[in-house]
Amino acid sequence: MWQRKQTVFLIAALIFTVLCLCLPILAIEPKGMGMNSVLYNLVFVDGNGAVSYGKAMLFAFLLITCPLAVAAIVSFKNRKLQASLCTWCMILNLAWYVYLAFCIINEFQMAGTLHVKLAICFPLISVVFYWMARRGIIADEKLVRSMDRIR
Repeated sequence: MWQRKQTVFLIAALIFTVLCLCLPILAIEPKGMGMNSVLYNLVFVDGNGAVSYGKAMLFAFLLITCPLAVAAIVSFKNRKLQASLCTWCMILNLAWYVYLAFCIINEFQMAGTLHVKLAICFPLISVVFYWMARRGIIADEKLVRSMDRIR
């Protein structure tokens, strides 16, 4: 049912998640001379152009979120499942931030100056959209239950 506001919120959250998958999230300026290194969700490209897949867990968190969001969009007839899928998407996006903070604290802090890119905000925006969708889904469920009680 595409006219529900929850569907619009879920689609917006999915779009922000896909954008975060594609765009760089951090740039690291080295302390000495050299080129900037860039962290994407899937790869880390150092200043020399060497590619490392060591931070692929960032990609995995968001990649798992995408099919869950699509499943939440198409499961509009089962509101309980839809609400739980929204909850799992929020948990995975917040886990993405926890793992990113772990990577920054343990590995990137000594490398040089960190420059945050715009895409680092997209999972948080997705969490807000998932939360709004979940609130709408729960409100719909309460409305349906109240209608059943009247009959």
